[in-house]
Amino acid sequence: MALLALPGLLLATVTFERRWHWFRQDVGRSVALTSDGGYLVSGETWVDTTLYGIVLARTDSLGDTTSVRHLLGVAHGSGYVCALRGGDFVAAGIRNGSRFFAQGFDPAGDSIWTYDSPHRGLPYALIATSDGGCLIAGRDSMLDMGLVRLDSAGNEEWLHSYDEPLVQSSTVDGVAETRDGGFILCGDAIDYMGSYVRLVRTDSAGDTLWTRLIAGPVGPSLQAVCETPDGGFLAVGSEFDTQHSRDVVYLLRTDSAGVTTWTRDIAPADTNAGSKAKALCITNDSGYAIAGTIDWGDSARAWLVKLDAGFDTVWTSVLPGKSREQATAVWQTADGGYVLAGTSDPPNDSILLFKTDSVGHIEVGIAEEKPTPGRCVALSVEPNPTGGSVRVEWSLPARSTAGVCLYDVTGRQVYSSFGIPTSPLLLDLRSLPSGIYLLRLESALGNAARKLVIK
Repeated sequence: MALLALPGLLLATVTFERRWHWFRQDVGRSVALTSDGGYLVSGETWVDTTLYGIVLARTDSLGDTTSVRHLLGVAHGSGYVCALRGGDFVAAGIRNGSRFFAQGFDPAGDSIWTYDSPHRGLPYALIATSDGGCLIAGRDSMLDMGLVRLDSAGNEEWLHSYDEPLVQSSTVDGVAETRDGGFILCGDAIDYMGSYVRLVRTDSAGDTLWTRLIAGPVGPSLQAVCETPDGGFLAVGSEFDTQHSRDVVYLLRTDSAGVTTWTRDIAPADTNAGSKAKALCITNDSGYAIAGTIDWGDSARAWLVKLDAGFDTVWTSVLPGKSREQATAVWQTADGGYVLAGTSDPPNDSILLFKTDSVGHIEVGIAEEKPTPGRCVALSVEPNPTGGSVRVEWSLPARSTAGVCLYDVTGRQVYSSFGIPTSPLLLDLRSLPSGIYLLRLESALGNAARKLVIK
């Protein structure tokens, strides 16, 4: 019989959930993608009543912890991280009397520079810039939106504050670099009459191009922003739904001049649940992923929402959880999935790291294809884990041939052999790097797949 055609795309996506708890209370802030395919998740840890620290937990591509670093002596409100263009990364927070603080590390995790700012302020966002440096955003000592830009060596290039005379105070909660090298800021503003959301557009030197103070939403908040392909902007956050007495995800769309073109809410189908957006990323299909929380009052979970290029909802996903949890950062990964960082609130007080597949689902390890009933082939792969050589054995009727293929975690085929008449098959895989793979057997009578780990 002819072999079944091998599908071009397989469910060879690594998914996982990880939770860390070290001291009295841990808060997840950010996650960065590392050059080796792993992840660096950051947060704040409360060591005792007077001591806070930044925690940096590094994992491999499977989510297994490879190193943990604590930077003690910081103040409450620390724990942000971003990956720079050259492979270095930066952790940021506050210390020394509520002053901005940042520390640079090389890819191996060794400290290479430290920035202790003379400026007081509170950081709420940290991003890498296209020139290899980074930008710390938040609120300055005058309760205005503030930015500090550092070069790749941790030297301060400039600092700017963005006062708005019509309000008492305003804060940068989200920031993104624009295609022309400038920046778009979003956040909240308050005065004695109420609350607003605010957008500020700057050039590459941090000088204001325009600022917009937007009223209208009830209990408004903007947490993340990005530039859209037409030069406009999309900002996400939350507002209060007065009809159902709950928070809902709030989308604000503007043109390139910051003029509002439309606003929209995204609410869970369950009207008993509220929702908030905390993070936003552009996806490889020109759509958007929004991460935040879905809240039922007595419990909450991290929530992931996928929008298409036209801003319509494609799917939503409630991530697994144990208590009251939220996502605070999201990136799309090379395999089309998503990685999210977040926090589990009391009684767990944990930093969270989630890796989903392309539709927001989580399974442990490689998602092996589920066998079709009546078409399952017995398959063994030994030893597993292996130092490089394995024995692949299966059971098929006489004169039945099989095909064996091996895929890495990105779904790339690294080995194939077809028309194999007999079992077992001995494979020498010593030329392949260590890691996790998916071995797939195909025949006219059925298919099977196994996860294979090369040490």
